[in-house]
Amino acid sequence: AEAGAPLPSFPLPGVIRAEVSVNSSEASSDNVAGILRGRHARLRQEYVVVSAHLDHLGTGAAINGDSIYNGAMDDAAGVASLLEIARLLKASAPRRSVIFVAVTGEEEGLLGSRHFAASPPVDRQAIVADLNLDMFQPLHALRLLTVYGLDGSSLGRDVRAVARQFGVGVQGDQAPERNLFVRSDHDSFIRAGIPSLSFQFGFTKGSREEMIQNRWLKERYHAPSDDTAQPVDLAAAARFNRLIAALASRIANQPQRPQWNANSFFRRFARSGN
Repeated sequence: AEAGAPLPSFPLPGVIRAEVSVNSSEASSDNVAGILRGRHARLRQEYVVVSAHLDHLGTGAAINGDSIYNGAMDDAAGVASLLEIARLLKASAPRRSVIFVAVTGEEEGLLGSRHFAASPPVDRQAIVADLNLDMFQPLHALRLLTVYGLDGSSLGRDVRAVARQFGVGVQGDQAPERNLFVRSDHDSFIRAGIPSLSFQFGFTKGSREEMIQNRWLKERYHAPSDDTAQPVDLAAAARFNRLIAALASRIANQPQRPQWNANSFFRRFARSGN
């Protein structure tokens, strides 16, 4: 499988027959995007994307009498950060253009980001990177940042350099068995050949931060209690916003566009030029 070859098939001795009845309905929902135009005559024709998803689960089974699944961390916090990062970048006037997109339908299978990556409002070949803000979890101080896609492209070197300036450590995916790397909107960009990163406040094994994160997953993930009453480290969230804004600025101002690493599994999706 690591070599890219299909696993061998073999017959199963048993046979299962099943019938499934499904009720479905159609709905429409929009992505919301804005563009900050770059200041460089040539590079302004290339784009860095900052993404977050605007949807959550709506209403569902009541838990402790509450049936509204708010999605404060998943992913209203990401959309709020996207807006703040847009404000910060506007003041810095980067050389490349930056697209800020709040995508829809993430919880239904990355629908909005798949559509955006396949049919963006600009030339898809001109999109150089995506920085995805999904459930980054500002539940404690930001000392360590977990970065999904860290070793896939030259963006890994960029995020390490920027995080170092903020005194923040960087680590890769600490739970690959959960397949988090392909469960958020950055995956849509990667499959379109665009180098991408996604972020989460990190922790070390056995730490207080690990306990906080695990308790959140158990008690609040995809539950009504993911609301604005939960504790949030606002100072850490603001620091995260400044870090990601600095990262986006670095990418937008570099003369060369990000490149896939030669040994990256996801390089197979790369387009000509990166």
